[in-house]
Formats: sequence, C-alpha cells, structure tokens
Amino acid sequence: MLVAISLIGTLAFSWLYMQWTHELGHILTGLATGAELDRVILNPLKFSMTQFASNPRPHITTWGGPVLGVLIGAGVPMLLICLIKRHQFSLRIVAAFVLLANGLYIGLGAITPFADAQELIEYGSPRWLLAVFGLVCCIAARAILAPVLNGPSRLPTRREQVLFALLMFTLAALGFLVFNE
Repeated sequence: MLVAISLIGTLAFSWLYMQWTHELGHILTGLATGAELDRVILNPLKFSMTQFASNPRPHITTWGGPVLGVLIGAGVPMLLICLIKRHQFSLRIVAAFVLLANGLYIGLGAITPFADAQELIEYGSPRWLLAVFGLVCCIAARAILAPVLNGPSRLPTRREQVLFALLMFTLAALGFLVFNE
C-alpha cells in the first residue's frame, strides 16, 4: 500500500513538473529568439500552453518545449541523483516520466499530428524526426528506470513523500494562482 501511495504521489508531481519544464523550454527558446511572451497556462486541471504575441522563429520555439523540457526536466533529477546519491526511486521515476511524456507526445504526433507535433510538421519538421525523438526519449526513460525495475530499490521515506507532496501542491497552487486563464 505504501508503494502504491508513493508511486501515485510521485506520478502526480511528475505530471506537473513535466508541464512546467516543457513550457519553460518554449519560453526560453522564445525569449532567446526574440519572441514576445503573451501568456502561459499551467493550470493543473488543463493542458499547459505557452502563447507568444509575436514569434519570429516559431519552429524553434515549438521544438524548444520538448527538447529543453526533456533536457531540463530529466537532467535536474539525474543531476540530483549524482550529487546527493539519495531519493533514487522517486527521482528516477520523475526523470523517466518527463522523457516518456515528451517522447510519446511528439513521437505519436508523427502518426496522428496534434498540438506541438502538428505545428512542427506544419513548420517543416519531417514526421520521421518526430518519431526518432519519441523513440530516443522512450529508450532513455527505460535506461533511467532500469535500476528501479531490475533491482532492489529503496522505497521513498515518509519524509521524501511529504517533500514531493509539498512540491506538487506548490506547483499546482502557482499554476492556479499565477498561470491560469
């Protein structure tokens, strides 16, 4: 029961964290290419979205969400694992979730274009590139999860569970209060 509760909490946090890092990728590439930010939606009950008032490089800003979202979103938990050597169970799940969510979002969009994937195709990205991005992300997620799936992993302590719950509620509250329609 403790494992299920811990996993549900970690996955809920992972969903919010993935949305924040994905949108951060759009924002950073937009600002770096001269786009003018109009609004960001990070309401936890909706799909996240970044809109620009003007965007001279929409192809780059559209790729920025999944690419920087994966690099930042999976990179931070993996860096934390290397630095503090603790919380591996939860941090690996967060990193893998970010990779899977972005990879499936873009990769499956090669077959049935929607949202960012549809825009990428309209801007000229070949479908095979979207599929390769998705495949690479899924393979990386499996590699990151291997220690959790293949060996004895120390389950999160109650303190770690509380930390993830507080982080999740903080992201949710900010999404409601600051980045809501």
